[in-house]
Amino acid sequence: MNKLKFYEYENMEDFFYQHSSSSVVRAWGEDAEDYLQSQWTIDITKIKNGDIRFGLRLTSKGKILAGAYIARIDDEEFLLISEKIPASEIITMMEENVVADEIEFSDESEKWSFLSFHFSDIDILESKFNVSALKANRFLKTDNGRLWIDARMQNGFYLTLIQKNAVSKMSPIEGLQCITDERFETLRIKNENFSIPGEIGQEDLPQEASMEDYAVDFNKGCYLGQEVMARLHAMGQVQRQIMSIRWKGKNESTPTLPVGIMMDQKSVGSLRSLTKDENTYLGVAKIHLKAKDQLFENGLDLEGPEMGRVFSL
Repeated sequence: MNKLKFYEYENMEDFFYQHSSSSVVRAWGEDAEDYLQSQWTIDITKIKNGDIRFGLRLTSKGKILAGAYIARIDDEEFLLISEKIPASEIITMMEENVVADEIEFSDESEKWSFLSFHFSDIDILESKFNVSALKANRFLKTDNGRLWIDARMQNGFYLTLIQKNAVSKMSPIEGLQCITDERFETLRIKNENFSIPGEIGQEDLPQEASMEDYAVDFNKGCYLGQEVMARLHAMGQVQRQIMSIRWKGKNESTPTLPVGIMMDQKSVGSLRSLTKDENTYLGVAKIHLKAKDQLFENGLDLEGPEMGRVFSL
């Protein structure tokens, strides 16, 4: 979907949303930069103090294991900020390749609340935060946490870590509506901000989710999955694409997920998630490129009797 069109027709009120399943892992030590450089798809050496980037942790075959915002707090200290993946799993993943590296990890999740904000007017944002120094890939240190531009959402979206003991008395929330999980999920899906690992994961390449432009640096040194990324970047093209869809059922029953997507009685993909959006449903599907035109023109059938069709947004 054209995100500019989405932004034009969507009623984008000012609001905040408190994420319920986020994790914050602190990484520190003399070898923190070098070790994280070998584990993540983004160039950690170019993340300076006060910078923040979204990166991926891949398998050796280039498939997605995890995603996180990586913030550099000091020369030898970083925060890994992730959703839907427990901090214990992030730490286990990070420690599995440590040999003699001087690096340590700790779960800092209990100290922080993770919130999304949307401000329709920069003047409203400036009235609540001192944002003169806020730029892409930089975080703003506030009295109670850190604020940065959400690189995975439309203009006007921001993310913040706030100390949990300060959330209830944090003045920037005053006057803002707290939106529901359902509302945020529809905004996220319309923005093609796919959830890891629920909607994209170990079966998927970053290129299939259109994440290579902002979450993969192709000119950095060795990291897990680099050979696959370099080969695809230089020569290859993926055959499947993960995209946001709209589902129109033939009855009130929603399908059990994941469910196959069919074209001419042949499987061409799978539907992975659905969330209610007023009188219809939005979701995320993985589709073979040979079926993309059909999806855009007339939709594709779900596997199984009377399960309806999926259409592009």
